[in-house]
Amino acid sequence: MTDKCFTCGNILDPGEHSCKVCGQNDMDDYRMIRNYVRSYPNSNAMQIANATGISVSKILRYIKNGSLTVVDNHSRRGR
Repeated sequence: MTDKCFTCGNILDPGEHSCKVCGQNDMDDYRMIRNYVRSYPNSNAMQIANATGISVSKILRYIKNGSLTVVDNHSRRGR
């Protein structure tokens, strides 16, 4: 059975998770999100999505897989 790219359906090289084009697009999206969050660190997923044009589900996927982390600044207040 041949593996296919989850995003576009192209056939993958052995051991790959996405094709080269989708992998590069994914990296570009990640960098855009990371740069936005560095400038606006208290943003939520919807604000990031509206500002970058990247879907909330993709942003949440980065958080779920550990590429992005969530910091709860509210719990530090009053200390």
